Amino acid sequence: MPKKRNEANERIKRRYLEYRKFAGQLGEASLDKEAAAIERFDLWNGRKDYRRFHIEQAMGFRNHLEAEVNPRTGKPLGRSTRDGIMKPLQQFFVWLSGQDGYRSRIRASDSAYFSLSKRDTAIARAANPRPAPSREQAVAAFTAIPTANDTDRRDQAVFALLLLTGIRDGALIGLRLKHIDTAEQWVLQNPKDDVQTKFGKTIRTYFFPGFPEAEAALGDWIAYQRQTLLRGDDDPLFPKTQVGVGAAGGFEAVGLTREFWSSAATVRKIVNDAFKRVGVPSFGPHRFRHMHARHAMREGTTVEEFWAASQNLGHSSMLTTLGSYGQLPEERRREIILRNS
Repeated sequence: MPKKRNEANERIKRRYLEYRKFAGQLGEASLDKEAAAIERFDLWNGRKDYRRFHIEQAMGFRNHLEAEVNPRTGKPLGRSTRDGIMKPLQQFFVWLSGQDGYRSRIRASDSAYFSLSKRDTAIARAANPRPAPSREQAVAAFTAIPTANDTDRRDQAVFALLLLTGIRDGALIGLRLKHIDTAEQWVLQNPKDDVQTKFGKTIRTYFFPGFPEAEAALGDWIAYQRQTLLRGDDDPLFPKTQVGVGAAGGFEAVGLTREFWSSAATVRKIVNDAFKRVGVPSFGPHRFRHMHARHAMREGTTVEEFWAASQNLGHSSMLTTLGSYGQLPEERRREIILRNS
């Protein structure tokens, strides 16, 4: 049986997580990951009091993670998984070394033992290939979405907005009708209206050009909601499906509610299904951001134009766009390098 929790440890952990929440400005998801990493070490370490910490415990925990097997895959833990566990522990012990009752027992330098080898760290943090659809693939998938009923039309409008803006799916599900102006070609991501933007930023995103069919479908969807469904400014742009008893007696979609989606799971399904219909790899909603960033790199002729595209994606720095979204596919890099050979 797991050893009983150490009350002193639990108190100091709560203080640390409060510090990370308010001083570190972390969200709940990030806090949960840090808490899970610390709890993982505590369990392995037999919940020994942190005031009895010694560097051998950190080294032993590293060895333990290297030998641990993922119960789902039966394979050793990946380097990125191990790095994601060790990094929060390193931060925690740096903080702990400065706290009353601990500073005489733990040195800040002790935290360095919560780390992988240089080689494993480099591999863990190396950027993985990030495939993205071509604009042609995205348009083909959009065109293939059926429009037989209200839920189909809503799904087509969801895809249209992603195609036009690259908006994050977490923000998309909180949009209200008042947040979009198709005549002026913008969507306002306003966290004051509970739109979940990254870091709570207010972002006005203008439609990327080149998708007239998507603009038309989105405009038709908004007009239909306002004029036929009699929805107002504060109603969701993309309401949940209403489920009821169908003609055959089973449960099925019978219309739309006035409620927001509670998660982006349906958005991901809409996008994946659309790409599958045209027989191309199944891309998630976030890949539209990569598509727009790469198009801006390829077609933009000035720094100012690229900076405009970067800001349109909600980035505060062009380096974010280049580093996280501007990764060149292998074939494109080859084309650029060898074009004059």
